Amino acid sequence: MKYGIITDSGCDLTELIGIQNVLFQRVPLTLRVGETEYVDDTSLDIKLYMEDVKQCTSHTRSAAPSPAAWIDAFQQADEIIAITITSTLSGSNNSAQVAKETILSKDPSKKIHIIDSLSAGPEITLLVYKLAELMQKELSFDELVDQITQYQEKTHLLFILESLENLIRNGRVNKHIGKLVGMLGIRILGRASAEGELEVLHKCRGRKKAYEALLSSMIQTGYNGGKVIISHCFNEAGANHLRSQLLEQFPKCSIQIMPTGGLCSYYAEKDGIMLAFEAGISI
Repeated sequence: MKYGIITDSGCDLTELIGIQNVLFQRVPLTLRVGETEYVDDTSLDIKLYMEDVKQCTSHTRSAAPSPAAWIDAFQQADEIIAITITSTLSGSNNSAQVAKETILSKDPSKKIHIIDSLSAGPEITLLVYKLAELMQKELSFDELVDQITQYQEKTHLLFILESLENLIRNGRVNKHIGKLVGMLGIRILGRASAEGELEVLHKCRGRKKAYEALLSSMIQTGYNGGKVIISHCFNEAGANHLRSQLLEQFPKCSIQIMPTGGLCSYYAEKDGIMLAFEAGISI
C-alpha cells in the first residue's frame, strides 16, 4: 500500500472508516498496574482496567511501544506519517524515531515522517482525519508533510478532569493540591500547551461551570465552527451536553464523540472529557 498513517494508542480512534487505499494502524502502549500488564489495544477491557487502577495500592505506569513494534508498522506502506502522544508524557516518540532511523539506514529511499502531537486523544484523531483527507489528493510526500504541519498549528486540546489521582501517582500534579481539588468538588479545565505539557487554565466549582469555561476557552482560542472531536471516560452524557451547547452556537459544525482508549482513560479518569477542535476554520 502506498500510504500509511500510524499512531500509538494515545490516539482514541481505532479504525478509519470509509477511506480507501490508506492504511491506519495503532501501535499499543503497555499499561502496568502493580504486577499486571495490559496491552492498550482494541481487546482491552477499559472498565476492568480502570477498576484495577483504582484498587491498586502500588505503582501504575505505562510503557512506550518498542522500536521493533514501530518498525513492523512502518513496513506496512511505502509512505508513512506517524503521530505519537506528546513526548512529555511518553517515550513513544523517541521509540518511533529510533525505528525510523533503523529503517532508513537500510533503505534510504523509504519515506517516513514522525509527528510529535504535543497532545493526546482527540487531537491526534483530528490529525489522522486530516491526513486521510490529504492522502486522497495524491500529493507529493513533501507537500503532505507541509500541509499536515500547517494544519497542526490550527488544532487544540482542552480537557476537564474530575479527579487528579492518577496524575498525582505519576508525579505530574502536587499531591496536596490534587487532594484538595477532589475534596472541594472542583473540576480542572486544562489544555495541552504549545510545549506539549498539561497546563491548568481554571479551577471550576461544579461540572456546569467547567463546561461553560471550556466552551468560552474554545471561542477565545479562535473556534468558529470547525471540526470537534470529544473523547470521554464513561461520561457520554457530559459529551452530549457539550455537543448540544456547541450546536446551539454553531449549527453546522461537525462533532464526533468517542470513548477514551486505555491510556487516555488513565489520565482523564472517570467522567473526564477531552475535546479537540480546529481554530480559525469556519464551516
